Amino acid sequence: MTGRDPLGREESALSARRAIYRSDAGRLLVEGFYRRVLEEAPGLRRRFVLSREGRTHLIETGPAGGEVVLLLHGSVANSATWLGDIPVWASAFRVVAADIPGHPGLSEGPPLSLSGSEMADWLHGLLDELGATTVRMVGLSLGGWAALDFAVRHPDRVRGLSLLAPSGLAPVRGSFGLKALPLSLLGKWGSDRTQRMVFGGREVPLPVLEFGRLVARHYRPPLERPRVFTHEELGRLHMPVQFFAGTGDVLIRAEASARRLARVVPHAEVHLLDGEGHAILGRAEQILSFLEGC
Repeated sequence: MTGRDPLGREESALSARRAIYRSDAGRLLVEGFYRRVLEEAPGLRRRFVLSREGRTHLIETGPAGGEVVLLLHGSVANSATWLGDIPVWASAFRVVAADIPGHPGLSEGPPLSLSGSEMADWLHGLLDELGATTVRMVGLSLGGWAALDFAVRHPDRVRGLSLLAPSGLAPVRGSFGLKALPLSLLGKWGSDRTQRMVFGGREVPLPVLEFGRLVARHYRPPLERPRVFTHEELGRLHMPVQFFAGTGDVLIRAEASARRLARVVPHAEVHLLDGEGHAILGRAEQILSFLEGC
């Protein structure tokens, strides 16, 4: 979709997009890397839809008239997160991955507030643009928080949630930030070390390391921490909920999150993975089985 934003916010959205980077040249390097990754992935449809924040970038595949599975990536990332899993889920669903505004994808606009309804309002408008009355959602980390936030506000629109290392069930670990901040000053070595901490001992793919180095050099990450949901909010989750988290996660409190979800949402399917880090990999078939049952 092209043309002027009907809400008259096109220029402000573009300015906000530039502001999350340390320079326009750096923005072009990050975006160029991401575009090349997407160009190498077969069978994807790419487009933009308009929102209050500006243009939201989507990648989409699967049957055009199928039921929608919406994918939401984590913080300081983009929809390339899902490229290995999308072909599995697209066998049964219309799969749509959205770049969250304010993060190093291709969507416009500033980071969305995590204290009010901005994230849920953005998602509400996005589903309307997709023509999806109801949706299944898969979210990783911040994307898991966004999926939870939308589901507790609009439970009638969510058929099922698959959450991978989501924020919002317990306070995040402050110790990770204390370790990551000095590492951010150590260039390529520091960036690679941070990525390996996130992956929890798994081998980190080279493109992930390369993208992480670009982001560490050129992107200004948002500092707001996601809020923790109340018992009353989580009690609204009457749809099927699937949860994965690793005991070696350096960002979220996996055990506390799993215990709380199982206590407050007793029908949830909870998987606490021994030794796994924040990057939950290799669960596409298990998630597909869950989504097909929603």
